[in-house]
Amino acid sequence: MTTPNTLRRISFVHTPDAFLADTQQYGAMFMPVWAYTLAAYVEEPERYDLRLFDVRFDDAGEVPEADLFVFSGVNQDYETIVATHARLRAMYPDSTFVIGGPVTWSLNQAGEIGKLEMFDYIFIGDGEEAFPRFLKMFPERAALPKVLETKVRFDVSQARGFYRPFLDATHRRYYGGVLEVSRGCPFLCEFCDIRVLPDNNRAHNFPPEHIVSELDHMARLGIKQVLFAADNFIGDLRWAEEVADRIIEWQERTNQRVALYTWLTINLSKHPRLLRKLRRANFDMLFIGVESFSNNSLLETAKVQNTTGDMVSALQEIQSYGFVVVAGLIFGFDSDTKEAFDLTLEGMTKAGLISGDPSLLTALPGTPLFRRMKLSGRMRNNKNSLGGYKYCTNIRYLMPREDLVGGYQSFVKRFCEGRYQYERFEGFINNLDRGNYLPLESQGYGSLGKYVSMVFKSPRAVKMLAQRLYQIGSRPEVAWHTLRALKLVASRSRRHRQLFGIFQFWLFAWTNAMLKYENLSDADFDVECVPEGFDRSLILPEHYTDFAGEDIPQSKVAAQQRATVGQLRRLTVLQK
Repeated sequence: MTTPNTLRRISFVHTPDAFLADTQQYGAMFMPVWAYTLAAYVEEPERYDLRLFDVRFDDAGEVPEADLFVFSGVNQDYETIVATHARLRAMYPDSTFVIGGPVTWSLNQAGEIGKLEMFDYIFIGDGEEAFPRFLKMFPERAALPKVLETKVRFDVSQARGFYRPFLDATHRRYYGGVLEVSRGCPFLCEFCDIRVLPDNNRAHNFPPEHIVSELDHMARLGIKQVLFAADNFIGDLRWAEEVADRIIEWQERTNQRVALYTWLTINLSKHPRLLRKLRRANFDMLFIGVESFSNNSLLETAKVQNTTGDMVSALQEIQSYGFVVVAGLIFGFDSDTKEAFDLTLEGMTKAGLISGDPSLLTALPGTPLFRRMKLSGRMRNNKNSLGGYKYCTNIRYLMPREDLVGGYQSFVKRFCEGRYQYERFEGFINNLDRGNYLPLESQGYGSLGKYVSMVFKSPRAVKMLAQRLYQIGSRPEVAWHTLRALKLVASRSRRHRQLFGIFQFWLFAWTNAMLKYENLSDADFDVECVPEGFDRSLILPEHYTDFAGEDIPQSKVAAQQRATVGQLRRLTVLQK
């Protein structure tokens, strides 16, 4: 037993919500990147006993005593974090417990940081410098404030690699690898909380040589799929191209091939040279926030990068190289009408999108949308994000509840139909004939074998896999269109190599949708609309355009507000 002021044992505790992980990630578990990262900033790690526990694999009741327990998580993990903390605190009342990560930022922005009062210290902001500073102060920690806020972004050009002992010992638990490569985004979408972090309205890029070094280490461990975590991978186009060039050079030098998945924006469609390089670097899947096929809804949220051209054409251009676009879709914008659901179904078919899971608009703490909803009295005291099978949001919508819920149910029913699924798959395959297709030199980001190995680590995921197979085998319509798609792949494989991986992902996404939306009922929606007689002038509330203290050039904020205010004024006139 160490004395209270001696720090010898540090335990990092990863506590993702198990239900959400299973129902939204379908058994694919991802690395605790925050712990791999933070442990790398412990000076002289050999002086300490550093341990990592993941409650998806490790029973909290069997976690040994430590002098310091370190937690992190996202908003959806809150309840699991609290429960795990309570269990460990009861076992080790003399230990020190700290927490950081997105959940602390969000709760602080919402004025609810008191929900984490059970922790001894709460870190807000980047931890790469704050955490080692805390460790040095550990003997005198009683003099520190409970809330330790860092308002300056960490200079990621000085980033360290992952703490290798953690990565090397645990990587087999997870689906491929995850590597943070960039922070920040130059765009100003009204609903996005990326913009409200300090100095985050621009790209903060990790050095290309750092990225390649980490990728090389993962490849040598046998990792074949890596997610590049980035708020917007093409927030700095020159840097993105340099990273692609470095990866291509590394591939040629080492003969290593790793399939990559990242998050970026639709303006990639305007850069054919970068598209070719990303493909040559084995980028396979790209998450893009499409959000809506209605320009009015896009203007409302100031998603200007999505309004500068034809959305369908842009998606076709990107996918013509072989990329699978995983589309972010949102319903519930003030400008949405009940036609929004059919408009999205039509847009996805025309674009050949084989993946896209819609959510309902949520006001994230700190965002201009959050402030607008609060000023107009439209906030609900509820969770800030979607959860599992129950759709639960924190704002009151303009669209009547019966139209919103009924439209969503109608959307997912059509979305899951075999004919509709096949039409989109066929559209994706036909789009490859435009002459841009570049086959991957890796096995692809979606790996059936790797996924199945993940599934058998979770009883719930095993059950879901059985349900997935039952959906295919027991429904003639599903089986018929699955066979049609397989036949299409066989006939086109003479023209385009490596189409089976695309088929595999399409079928995976389709069966996910069937599992998620099967028997979706009105009771599954915890949503509200504005009351009858709502003052429509509050759609654009007074003081919305007042300075909100964001660390963003005011000229850019004004530009976002002009787009949002212009559309909301038009909407207000139409609704009178």
